[in-house]
Amino acid sequence: MKDNELKRPSPAIHNTKVKNGGNIKILWSEYASYRRSVLNYIKDQLPEKPLVIYDPMAGTAPLIPFVVARGYTAFFNDILPLHYYTNRAKTYQVCKCFRKYEFQWFRKELLHCMSSLRKKHLCVSEKWIDDQVLKGLIHSWKSAEGYDNDIATLLKAVILRCIRPLSSYTKSGNPTWFKIGGVSSNQSLSEIINESLTVFQRYFDGSYNSQSAPPNNKCIFYSQDAANLHLKSKADVIITSPPYCNRLEYFVQYGPENYFLSQVGHPILPTDLTGTTKVRDYFSFAEDFKFVTNLSAYANQLLNKIKKSPNPDDQSYYLKYYTRYFADICRIFLGVIDNLSIKGKMYVVLQDNGHRGELIEIDRVLTSFFKKKDWHAKVIQTWEVHHLGLRNVSKNHAFVRRKQFEKILLVER
Repeated sequence: MKDNELKRPSPAIHNTKVKNGGNIKILWSEYASYRRSVLNYIKDQLPEKPLVIYDPMAGTAPLIPFVVARGYTAFFNDILPLHYYTNRAKTYQVCKCFRKYEFQWFRKELLHCMSSLRKKHLCVSEKWIDDQVLKGLIHSWKSAEGYDNDIATLLKAVILRCIRPLSSYTKSGNPTWFKIGGVSSNQSLSEIINESLTVFQRYFDGSYNSQSAPPNNKCIFYSQDAANLHLKSKADVIITSPPYCNRLEYFVQYGPENYFLSQVGHPILPTDLTGTTKVRDYFSFAEDFKFVTNLSAYANQLLNKIKKSPNPDDQSYYLKYYTRYFADICRIFLGVIDNLSIKGKMYVVLQDNGHRGELIEIDRVLTSFFKKKDWHAKVIQTWEVHHLGLRNVSKNHAFVRRKQFEKILLVER
């Protein structure tokens, strides 16, 4: 089929109202968002006048509805190309397109794009994605490119959400990581598409009022290492939230999706998708340990305590892991801060972490770092939030209920 044959007639022909959504269970954690209290606090800090907002570690870009509602211009960046595609599909412009054509029309077009996968159900493979399934997904991706821009944006985002149930992977001891090879879902293609498209429908319904158009805004998306991204114009405000200590392996968490993206042109290496060697092959430990302990007395105390721990796991894994985490975060912010205007402000949303019953306060490391770079940094708001549960058990501290805090760190000149 030629590309021009993929163009569809006016939506009026397909604009039939249908019942959709059903009782499909949606995990909102898949579209992580700031808690309402965080957004309300930030909203009170910012003026109503148009601003340029920048989120250098956007992840699933929870700020999109916020900046759309207030008419800001916003730059969103995340190193994962997966987020680049899905975040573009979450804009109000794509929402308008979805409401114009409606659910059933998009579902029909997705079934058309992915027609070569109709007979694929249960699949066993030693690869992230079986070769025949991968071939069908690549064909689906290319078929989506034949549509107009906003339609293609949503089609591609839904196709990416369909990859996980079509993939062959195995769960590992770490619930956020998967191992290559395994058994795919036995769901039908129709069920997979329906669930994936419903996620976006629910997102649009929950994020954008269908009765009124928001102020004019502009969302620009990047997929780069934030440490090396330089905007053409300075941002008035930076609002971002770095990954938790235990969420550092960006590519490993989305192994099947990143494997597919590597097959359609993105520079992702097979070694990026496996987690077992990340710490073992961490060769800049000595340099990073010196860098981090010199910039923060708190980091120096914490890392040296782990270094002296009698537990062999601390020496072989956690010492390297936390050193790498703090070093990476500080270097990223060193590049990020260059994109802030002279009178601009940066709000960093943070949550404490824990290690063997001890609280790890990331804001204390960042505060020391910014002050050494001649910036003023202070915590301006704190909430008690247990992001890992009310009681976080561990081998040596089975009944410790740690107080963990969500914080907003304000950074300015």
